[in-house]
Amino acid sequence: MIPINDVFLRLLVSLLFGGILGLEREYHDKPAGFATNTLICLGSTVFALLSIHSAQAFGGDPARIAAQIVAGVGFLGAGSILREGNKISGLTTAAGIWVVAAIGMALGYGEFTIAGLATMLVLILQLFVRKLTNAFDFVKTYDTLTIKCEPDWAVVEKINAAASANGAEILKQEVYKEEGQFVIKMVTNMSPKNFKETFKDLLALKEIKSLEK
Repeated sequence: MIPINDVFLRLLVSLLFGGILGLEREYHDKPAGFATNTLICLGSTVFALLSIHSAQAFGGDPARIAAQIVAGVGFLGAGSILREGNKISGLTTAAGIWVVAAIGMALGYGEFTIAGLATMLVLILQLFVRKLTNAFDFVKTYDTLTIKCEPDWAVVEKINAAASANGAEILKQEVYKEEGQFVIKMVTNMSPKNFKETFKDLLALKEIKSLEK
């Protein structure tokens, strides 16, 4: 049997590691924040401890319960993935949930070194990924713009011209009328830098009533 002080230590470290990763997610206003990451890490640790206890007390494979954690956390992560037009968001959050569960399992099995290194690497990645992304500001990405403007085709042409002037490649465009206004859904391919310039130029057009990404 696992000594009670060892169980307490593993649960305490699980709370600490899950909380550290959760605070970073909470700070950046992500769906899975402090409470979610802490509970996932702690829950995975408890399941791992139970799998060891049941195997020692009743026999059987100690990996059976742990295997179900891997499958179960996938459903939890899938709930954070959203698709809007051609853009998919929440993949990083889902991957984070998956890794936090793995860290919790490692702690449950007493692998403090693995859990500690994994926590450190995830934290470094999450903190510096934005800076790394900005370093590749020239890389083009897909973005979907929803624009509401005056019901005039000349305005649509002006919007297209403003986007093209900033290096945006218009891959798909849908225009329809709603409540006396034109609604333009535009799928573009451009770099983050060009996107900022395009967004700024489009907002400067007085004919545009709203602009959403």
